[in-house]
Amino acid sequence: MNELDELDQLAADVFEGYLVRKDLSQQFRGRYPVPTYVGEFMLGRYCATTDPQEITEGLEIVRRSMSQRTVRPGEEELFKSRAREKGSIKVIDLIRARLDTSNDQYKAELPSLQLKDVHVTPQLVNEHERMLTGGFYAEVTLEYVAVLGTQRGSSPFRIDAIRPIQMSTRDALATFCRGRGHFSLEQWRGLLLRSVGFEPSRLTARQQDILLARMVPFVVSNFNMIELGPRGTGKSHLFQQVSPYAHLVSGGKATVANMFVNNTTGRRGLVAQYDVICFDEVSGVSFDQKDGVNILKGYMESGEFSRGKESIKATGGIVMVGNFDVDVDDQLRRGHLFSPLPREMRDDTAFMDRIHAYLPGWDVPKLDPSFLTTHFGFVSDFLAECWTHLRSTTRLESVHGRIEWNDQLSGRDRRAVDNTVNGLLKLLYPDPGAEVPSDFLDWAAGLAIELRRRVKEQQVSIGEKEFDQVELGYSIDGGSSRIVRCEESVRHRMNGASQPATPERKNNDAVLPAPARAEIVASTGTQSTEYSVGEDIDHRFQILDLLGSGGFSRVYRVRDKVEGVERALKLFDNAAGYEAVRREIGALRKVRHPHVVEVIWADKTARGEWYLISEYVEGEPLDAYTSGKHRPLRDREAVDVALDVLDALIAIHPDSVRLDELERKNREEGELSTVEFDEMMRLQDEGIVHRDIKPQNIILARRGAKILDFNIASRVGDPVMTVSGTPPYQAPDVDYTRWDVSTDLFAVGVTLFELLCNGHHPYEGARPRLGVELRDPAAIRPDLLPGLAGFLRRACAPYREERFSTARAMREELMTLRASL
Repeated sequence: MNELDELDQLAADVFEGYLVRKDLSQQFRGRYPVPTYVGEFMLGRYCATTDPQEITEGLEIVRRSMSQRTVRPGEEELFKSRAREKGSIKVIDLIRARLDTSNDQYKAELPSLQLKDVHVTPQLVNEHERMLTGGFYAEVTLEYVAVLGTQRGSSPFRIDAIRPIQMSTRDALATFCRGRGHFSLEQWRGLLLRSVGFEPSRLTARQQDILLARMVPFVVSNFNMIELGPRGTGKSHLFQQVSPYAHLVSGGKATVANMFVNNTTGRRGLVAQYDVICFDEVSGVSFDQKDGVNILKGYMESGEFSRGKESIKATGGIVMVGNFDVDVDDQLRRGHLFSPLPREMRDDTAFMDRIHAYLPGWDVPKLDPSFLTTHFGFVSDFLAECWTHLRSTTRLESVHGRIEWNDQLSGRDRRAVDNTVNGLLKLLYPDPGAEVPSDFLDWAAGLAIELRRRVKEQQVSIGEKEFDQVELGYSIDGGSSRIVRCEESVRHRMNGASQPATPERKNNDAVLPAPARAEIVASTGTQSTEYSVGEDIDHRFQILDLLGSGGFSRVYRVRDKVEGVERALKLFDNAAGYEAVRREIGALRKVRHPHVVEVIWADKTARGEWYLISEYVEGEPLDAYTSGKHRPLRDREAVDVALDVLDALIAIHPDSVRLDELERKNREEGELSTVEFDEMMRLQDEGIVHRDIKPQNIILARRGAKILDFNIASRVGDPVMTVSGTPPYQAPDVDYTRWDVSTDLFAVGVTLFELLCNGHHPYEGARPRLGVELRDPAAIRPDLLPGLAGFLRRACAPYREERFSTARAMREELMTLRASL
């Protein structure tokens, strides 16, 4: 585990006994055939401490218990034999039950032991009815009674006792609410995310918002949600691994009796037994009866279903998750964002209207191990217990009258956004007596509107005029009204709704060739060929040297044998990696600037591997001068480097002053004119933010500095899909959901600081943070020109209001200072 950070220490002080190191649970994940919350249930018993010795001893107990009581494939007969020899054993398994009407007896199933006809008493079944509706994980005492097996067709196994894997602490919610008061909002967000396994420092604010919104169905009764996105973003993880109060319907297959009620026995179904029922792989949702979807639709509207003449209420929310394997922008040109749903639902606007929130799963990064936390989080069953108790509370009363929805929201819209806001309040301000700041309400209302508007826009695209009011908005505490839009729809409008869904035109020399969507999907996870010096690629590019390698590509210095010149060839591991940067790199082809590396072309090799050809720049990386490898640059040389970089940024950045003006008007007045809105879209589309300015990405060549590596560049108006960049060069107040020019300008300031101050970073530990005093460059370099020291203090200031607002203004001031060097 990493060293305990500030949040770990605080959480350990406030919630002693209710936390577990999440890296410990990762140790058990995949080693035993049980969900994460089962392992954490055991860890919570023995490892809910910060004492290393106690953790070590507890881990040994958990390992021994899990090893002795969970059944791996191939060990079934071994466990059965132990039961026979010892008379009884304890196993941790999923337990299900059914009524065998042929002999009027209940029979239990233990899947890992491949036992289907285990004897179980009616008393145990009545105490644990959930074993009749999909089952639950428990520690089961399994007896071997030989005499039972002598009966024809009967099993000698009998269940003697059941201990569900879930906490029963009655004061869990009170502990949860009291503890919340010790945390700031950001700290509490971080603790919740760590509690479900994610490391918040690896996530943008936007990505955190989506992951927090995933939690809302756990704390709000009858909350209906859908999330579609790429594979590998953890959509079903929360509903399968974290809480015993959630049930995952794998493959989407369901029966009316299992979901709602068995009319023969009167047993209530999943919606009455669980807080959340999640349909995985939503495209395969189907029922055993023709009217199954209509029953589901009626339940999602009212929270009720019928058994004959009797109407039954239930509180289980319906969540649908699925893979969205096409480009969102392309899908909007072709149709709408409900297309992955099964045929019975995808064009049913009445069904869509029951959805309270549509989460944009495409905004969540594909999760690799680096996104998983190694810090403390709540033990999963404690968190699940708190969540289930929160369902019976409401937080809307405490903010009554502070949020005003505009008149375009219908009754269903208001119910949807109220439920979402209520859920976000319960998650982040669970104590009814807590004061809720206006800026939090503004965030919660904006997110709620966006998630509901996404539903409305798809209804409109189908052609239903009754849903044409989509300019949903709100105001907080009597302030100005704000209209909320969905990013993908803004891009769709910007690109032209009538644009056909065809490959981009080849005659636009700024557009690079695009791989087919099927190729992108099929290539994910593949690796490209590794070439050695002297080898040829496609009989044209001779490998001269390997310049470097990254997460999804390798860069070679090659000789183009056709043109007789040296180039840089970036070979992507797969089509998905190439497609991730194609649009931004293609935009750079419009830029012809002496301090920006020239992008020449892209293509695919005979082996089907995508590559990018760009100018080969001969020179030294700038970090050789900040790391001490080379002698420090003279002050004038260092300033010249910064001037070159700023000159390049002037060429690629948008008119940020005008863009800020338009965006401020849009926020404060709620709406722009059509001309102003189109202008804002154009400025966002034309401007590029590099996002990773640092000495390693700047080359000192004979004709000055050149910026390299635009792999994670973003257009200013685009949402950011990945946590990227280099932390020491990112401003403390960076908005990870929407990059702007301030990101690059701060990085230039840090780079110049390092060049002028002998490699020292302006922030202690090279960690730019708010509330931390900037190092005084004059203290490091007493001989530094006072004007330059003042320039560095402003360029590296923690708040953007104190820094330069444009590359042009920053360059003009630096040019004035250079005259005195």
